[in-house]
Amino acid sequence: MEINISKTKEMVLGRLANINLPLPNIASQTVERVTTYKLFGVHIDSTLSWSTHIEYIIKKATTRLYFLKQLKRVGLPIVTYFIRVRVKNITVSYNKACT
Repeated sequence: MEINISKTKEMVLGRLANINLPLPNIASQTVERVTTYKLFGVHIDSTLSWSTHIEYIIKKATTRLYFLKQLKRVGLPIVTYFIRVRVKNITVSYNKACT
């Protein structure tokens, strides 16, 4: 099994994130260090806070609500129903993740 260096990322967590550590090298290539990363649909940051993920979800929901309002203004009830169901699923998933 080979490691794909272009897809490999390093994230330093906790107090070590403030220290300037050397970047790891694999097969004479440097691994990229990131402060946030999306893994399995969840945004993780180096402080292990939910703020990055919550901002992403709010942005996504706001965009969908805008289009829902536009469709409602035009008068497309079937399309608005499907979008409303999708937005509701996002908010239910978000509420379960927070509890």
